[in-house]
Amino acid sequence: MSKTIAIFEPIYSPDQRLTCAEFTPLVRADNLRPEWREFKILIDMYRNGDYLRHDYTGLFSPKFTLKSKVSGSTFLQFVRHNLDVDTCFINPFPQLAYWSYNVWMQGEHAHPGLEQAAQALVDAAGLNITIADTPRHGQGTLAYCNFWVGSKRFWEQYVGRTLLPIADFLEASPSHQVARAVMTDTTHTDPAPFLPFIIERLFSTYVSLHPELRRSAYAFNARQVREYCINDFEKILFDRMRAKVDAADASGTFEPELVEQMDTACALWQKHFFDFYATHPHPHTGQPVQQPHMRSLA
Repeated sequence: MSKTIAIFEPIYSPDQRLTCAEFTPLVRADNLRPEWREFKILIDMYRNGDYLRHDYTGLFSPKFTLKSKVSGSTFLQFVRHNLDVDTCFINPFPQLAYWSYNVWMQGEHAHPGLEQAAQALVDAAGLNITIADTPRHGQGTLAYCNFWVGSKRFWEQYVGRTLLPIADFLEASPSHQVARAVMTDTTHTDPAPFLPFIIERLFSTYVSLHPELRRSAYAFNARQVREYCINDFEKILFDRMRAKVDAADASGTFEPELVEQMDTACALWQKHFFDFYATHPHPHTGQPVQQPHMRSLA
């Protein structure tokens, strides 16, 4: 009997259409807790047992193809070729691996205070995760955005034992200091709190800490990675960092000097990113990026 794969795409309004015809529409007419973004839907899918109806289940935003540059049919074919793993995923920002040691280094530069908020959240939820001890995230574990498809086992272990306790805590204690902190607005292409960026980064964190879970990452060659750079500054960083980072990944050893250099490069990337897109439309939204304090003045 062949295994079944379902990738759901949320439908928020009657006039919305699927961006990937191969995906399954998931109508969210009420769209409760929109500030949670896909996190709320993943939790509902787990609680409703939606993941039990298929061998592999995922939830991809309507911006999947825009961000990943891969069609829904191409990704589904990739999953079909890897039905012996627990999770298949694609990272729409492969270039970030060349100037960020892991998702939290990039996250802290892009969203200052993210690491502290994330650690407080996982502590409050009773999870045994130390953000500061997160290992290297190379192309085999790196995934920005929730573009993953998981087996029933993966849903039980990752969503059930990691994401669900976070949701339970936030729902039970919305006035808790930690809960309020993760709902604080951060800088992004769209107004959003810390929470969805923490959740996105927990995927790479979890799979890198659980090697017993088999995984398959959609692979990019060097030419393709460079094409994912969204401006000339990113291309310069990629060209300068590529050889030494690839060598470190191949050897499995990142010397402190290289990690420090990546941290510096990440800081420069962040500065350029927000300066540049403060006056230029971001390719994923068509809108400039606003700092949280600027939104209050808009």
